[in-house]
Amino acid sequence: MDTLSSSREFAPLDPATPGRTVVGLDLSLTGAGVAAIDLVTGELSTAVHRSPAPKQDTIGAHVARHRALVDGLVAQVLACDPALVVVEGLKFSVKEADTSLSRRGFLWWAVAEGLHNGGAPILEVTPGQIKKLGTGNGGASKDMMVAEYALAWPDSVRDKNVQDRADASFAAALGVAYLRVPVLPFKVTGERRKALAKIAPPSLTPRIAAAKAA
Repeated sequence: MDTLSSSREFAPLDPATPGRTVVGLDLSLTGAGVAAIDLVTGELSTAVHRSPAPKQDTIGAHVARHRALVDGLVAQVLACDPALVVVEGLKFSVKEADTSLSRRGFLWWAVAEGLHNGGAPILEVTPGQIKKLGTGNGGASKDMMVAEYALAWPDSVRDKNVQDRADASFAAALGVAYLRVPVLPFKVTGERRKALAKIAPPSLTPRIAAAKAA
């Protein structure tokens, strides 16, 4: 299985009930990657939540686009019954004019708000930690991440959005490793193990029985 469902109506997650998956997010205005790893079977499911730029460059058009994107992402993640959601922290390095900077900041906080209010524990990590877990190299290129994604999950979807799927998948894998659940298709040893160093605690207690965080 390599698809994720979505719906708009969800009751808040029960913190006392163990979640079924760990979800990784690769947030983007145009193609946000979503990946879920089943904590029982280890099965990976991925999706790309696309959001084309509005045809009219108006405030109303952008508001509608962002609201639909945020609501869709939050609903899709909560539908996965997450024990933990892993997302890159919000950090920008701007060297030239970036007209999407404020919109990307809104996306991050709005998705975080929706997930938090929905009872999903959020683990904030760095891009380097995701790359380290995926390849053993915290400065890995996109191509290196895609190559490791194909090795780890040979039956996974590899389309034009494969980079988004790969990043989200290794974000989810980082969460699985953090929870010490032995369902990943590779060993978290050596350089990969170093990805778990200096990870701050999640926003809420992970929804997993007797979780032993790294």
